[in-house]
Amino acid sequence: MAIGVDQIYLSMTDPDTGEYLTANVYTVDGVYEADGVTLRQLSIGQVVMAVCLKRATDLESGYWYEDPTTGARKRIKGIIDKMAEIEATSEKLECLTEIENAVLGDGVNLKTASLTYKGHSYTYYDFLTDPDVGINLDNVPATANKDSSEFISSLEAEMDSKNSFSQQTMIELQSLTNKRDQAYDMISNILRSVNQVLTATVNNM
Repeated sequence: MAIGVDQIYLSMTDPDTGEYLTANVYTVDGVYEADGVTLRQLSIGQVVMAVCLKRATDLESGYWYEDPTTGARKRIKGIIDKMAEIEATSEKLECLTEIENAVLGDGVNLKTASLTYKGHSYTYYDFLTDPDVGINLDNVPATANKDSSEFISSLEAEMDSKNSFSQQTMIELQSLTNKRDQAYDMISNILRSVNQVLTATVNNM
């Protein structure tokens, strides 16, 4: 988030030159006018709070980033996105575990046995091969049992991959949450400072 400076013309003229006077107006990326209030009408504390609140909102909901050199735009995922990814990965792991248990138990016909993922029913085979699910295992057999070593190895490798992804996403989520909390802490500290100043002012009157 960047703070910039815009130059505006005032409705006053220089008495010597007759030219309109100018003033610098500070701007903040992502902070817009609301209810007729502009940044010029805010105190430095209010501006900092506005910046911190925008930062916290971006961290929660995600935001678009534009590369200054290439102009390419990329969406940066936020806390909500990361939580959704963790939830989806956990659901996939539960389904993969169900399939593995069936295979290692009495064996299973992957094309007839079914499970529920995100409210939809899939056969084990479709769940493992449907690109919309995002598993895409190769060479999935029609049936499998505890002797299907190659298939079991592929299944466990997929589970390991999903576990690693979930752990990495959890680390990223924790980092985003910490940054979000820091932004809210700064807002809280500013409000506390303002309240202390106002209280001291009232007590001294």
